[in-house]
Amino acid sequence: MITFITHLRVSPENAAALEALLTEVTVKTRANEPDVLYYAFARSVKERGTYVVIEVYRNEAAHSAHMEADWVKTSIPQSTRLIENGQYDVRQYVSPGTEPVHSKFRP
Repeated sequence: MITFITHLRVSPENAAALEALLTEVTVKTRANEPDVLYYAFARSVKERGTYVVIEVYRNEAAHSAHMEADWVKTSIPQSTRLIENGQYDVRQYVSPGTEPVHSKFRP
């Protein structure tokens, strides 16, 4: 399995728009991508404006398919405009025996 954990920060005026966008991507991913084993986001309790997105893919093919989905291609530039400095803190983790993927994600 391949896991991405992304932290991002957003200003208060952009929080509702970011949550709506992340909700849309989450719903579409869960409904249409069976090889995405887990996809969710959450807001920090202690750090206002800090969010985490957790993505777990069965394999590299699942990650590639996700990155090619229309809703993902559309959401990346939208979310980049909403988050502070357009910067994501993306960390990749792999299960033993799994090679890391080279993300096509370039905000």
